Amino acid sequence: MPKQIVLCGVIMFQLACASVVAGDGPSRFEMASTATGQKYDVEVVIPQRARPGAEYPVLYCMDWFILGDYLKSLPKLMNMGRLTESYIMVGISQGSNDDDWAVMRTRDFTPARPVDEYSKGLMYAKALELAGGAAKFESFLADELIPRIESDYPADSSRRCFVGYSLGALLGAHVLVTRPEAFQYFLLGSPSLWFNEFYLLTELDNIPAGRFDHVKKVYLSVGEDESWDMFKGFAMMRAALKEKGLDGSRLEAEIIDSTGHVGAMPTALYNGIRFMLGSR
Repeated sequence: MPKQIVLCGVIMFQLACASVVAGDGPSRFEMASTATGQKYDVEVVIPQRARPGAEYPVLYCMDWFILGDYLKSLPKLMNMGRLTESYIMVGISQGSNDDDWAVMRTRDFTPARPVDEYSKGLMYAKALELAGGAAKFESFLADELIPRIESDYPADSSRRCFVGYSLGALLGAHVLVTRPEAFQYFLLGSPSLWFNEFYLLTELDNIPAGRFDHVKKVYLSVGEDESWDMFKGFAMMRAALKEKGLDGSRLEAEIIDSTGHVGAMPTALYNGIRFMLGSR
C-alpha cells in the first residue's frame, strides 16, 4: 500500500478520534450581552454519548461559578443508576472570583432595588446600588443565550429547564411570574422570596392560571433548619402554585430534613433534576 494512502488514513483516524473527544467534553465561550451590557462565561456540557439526530432537554444553570463542579458530577451518577434521561447543561458564570460573583449575581438576580431593611441587610453590601437587573438578565437568557444554544447544540426547545438556588431561585420565580413561556421546567431551591417583603408572591397571585398551562413541572424546596422567612416564602409559593393548578405530578414541594441553607443545596439540585427529568 502506498505510503501516502497509509499516512492519509492515519491522519483521518486521528481527526475522527479528536472529534469524538471534543464532542464528549464541555465547550466554553464568552458571550457579550446586548441586554445587560455585560460579558458572561458560558459552559455547555452535552451527553457523553449523544446520539446522532437526537435532541436533549437543556438545564440552564445559574451560579455556575459556585455550583458548576457539583452539577457536572451529576450526569455520571444519574446515568449509572438510570435515574434520568440524558440532558445538556448550560452553565452561566458571572465573575472570576468570589467578590465579583457576589456582586454580579446580586445585580442580575434581583428584580428591583431592596427597599426594606431586612432585604438590605441580607444583600451583598457592595452590590446594593447595582441591584434590580433581573429583567435585563432574563432578556439575555430568553432572547440571546437560548437562541444560540438551540442553534448550535442538539437542544429540545420544548424542554427548557431553569435551575436556580437561593437568589438564583428568586430569579427563577421572577421568570415564572413575568416570562413563564421561556421555560417548561423550573428548579427553585430555597428561593429568596423574602426579598422586598414577599412582593413577588403578590404578583404571582394576580396572574391568570392559564398562563402556566405550558409549565410541565416545578420543583420547590427549603431546608428544615432555614429561617422562618425562607419557610414562609416556601409555604406561600407552594400554596400559590397549587392555586394556579400546578399540583400533583406537576409540583414537588420538598422540605429537606436536618439541613440549613447551604446544606440543602446538593439535595435540592439532585432531587430537583430527578423530578424534572426522571427516566420515562
